[in-house]
Amino acid sequence: MSAYSFRIHSLFMRTCIEIEANFEVILAENNCSRSGRQLNMVDHRRVDATHHLSSYEVMLPIWSGSPPTLRPFEQWRPLRGLPSPHGKGAPISWYQDYNTSKHDRHDAFKKANLKNLILSVAGLLVIVTSQFGAHDFGAGTPAIVWSNGYQPMRASIGELFRVNYPTDWAEDEIYNFNWSDIKDQPNRFGRIDFDAIPA
Repeated sequence: MSAYSFRIHSLFMRTCIEIEANFEVILAENNCSRSGRQLNMVDHRRVDATHHLSSYEVMLPIWSGSPPTLRPFEQWRPLRGLPSPHGKGAPISWYQDYNTSKHDRHDAFKKANLKNLILSVAGLLVIVTSQFGAHDFGAGTPAIVWSNGYQPMRASIGELFRVNYPTDWAEDEIYNFNWSDIKDQPNRFGRIDFDAIPA
């Protein structure tokens, strides 16, 4: 997990840039007055309040032995008043390592390691899954798939990782709709007021 290389560094950078881009789009498409102006992870963690990113669990089943359960945004749980083994709400460690290795590649190159790459890919999967579920919108055709047995989580986008969705939704956070009631409305989707959520 501590292995590092130029290729891992490149993939780690690209993954974290994609994470930032997804956060930016979520905030820009909703009510966030700071949207598009040098947002950082303090601003991005507002998305956890609405999407429960810190409650997602991810597993990579092809891991040898018992695959660990990855919780890439778990360090934000206490900010929502939820227990976390990491204590108080803290910055995301793998994201801090991304920033450090991006700005000081000479001294912090080792922080762009395999562990952080896997956590960042799991983080990107969580963000995309929180918006689209397991729908990858691909043009592919169904295929025969071999499985090496029972997997304890649901298939994710791309079906490489497995995901446990949050179960900590409050009653007022859960929504449902009847498509026939809203299909003809010009504005079917509400906007989240991220300015009202403390950073």
